[in-house]
Amino acid sequence: MSQDAQDPRCVLLALGDITVAHAFARILEGRNHTSVVAESTLEVLESEPSDTFIADLTSLPSGEFNLGGLDLLEDLQSFGLFPTAIMIAAESSTAADYERAARLGVAVVLDRPLRPDDLVEAVETTQPKESEADLYAEVPYVRRDVTSAPTAMKIVLAAEHGAAEAAARDIIGWCARCEIVPSTRARIGTSVAEAIQNGVEHGAHRIDVTAELDQSTLTITVDDDGPGFDTVEALTSDGLDASSGLGRMHSLAESVSIRSAAHTGTSVVLDYRVTTTDFEDESRIDLSELDFFSPETSKELLATLSEDPEAPIVLSPALAVVVGRLLMGPDPSRVLSEALWS
Repeated sequence: MSQDAQDPRCVLLALGDITVAHAFARILEGRNHTSVVAESTLEVLESEPSDTFIADLTSLPSGEFNLGGLDLLEDLQSFGLFPTAIMIAAESSTAADYERAARLGVAVVLDRPLRPDDLVEAVETTQPKESEADLYAEVPYVRRDVTSAPTAMKIVLAAEHGAAEAAARDIIGWCARCEIVPSTRARIGTSVAEAIQNGVEHGAHRIDVTAELDQSTLTITVDDDGPGFDTVEALTSDGLDASSGLGRMHSLAESVSIRSAAHTGTSVVLDYRVTTTDFEDESRIDLSELDFFSPETSKELLATLSEDPEAPIVLSPALAVVVGRLLMGPDPSRVLSEALWS
């Protein structure tokens, strides 16, 4: 192995073991690469774009990171960043993690114990993604841009088998981060998948999905470059019911608008009334449809109950248990015992 790399890379390392990350960084810098060691999730997301991203192959939090390596990679991609990803197998790595890594386009998975030369070789022999064609070759759907102010998301998909389901999962995940309740997320994911599948089945090559959320309305637009169709005939057909994709979209969204014509592609606009967590509503704070509390929601909920123990909060039975334990707080004797034995 030569002293310096012929093609220097900018490498972002996000490993649960910070000491190991710094050791690898020094080795890579000795090969003329630029290395950045992130020590928290925020540092990963605020880092400059990199050629290569190295993280633990896990969906579980690790060290100072409140997200696993796969979640960190997915968040980078959601911001339109697609570094070549190298994952290092962890004790917690599962078969599902390997499948998810393949779906996210991870280039190399390295096993432990890891020799420094293996890592250097992986960095220097994998090719950075440079073109849209490279991205489409690795995964059947690609998120190109996500912004949060205003709350918005954009996905660009290759119109091929599995694209509808994959994009629906991404949309639902984004909706969860926006704290849209599960019943609404289910309607959104199901109807968006129908719109995407329509483009896949009718000869589109590319499908663009955009989502914009305000306080009470989510608008999702699905544009494809397919052959188009006669919307008047399709929408006035006696067969427009739940047996057709168009019928199912109309059943699930508050409103559906379709623009299409021969050889011009199709644009489907779906509007939904959404419910999110609202602590400003003095009459009723409905948290009954949440799957869990985000850290922000937990803190705001406890602050609300501290100010007003009789606050009108609606909870599912499972979340009522969570709130009860949060209000009780940790058992000091148990915390002390665990600290002494750690």
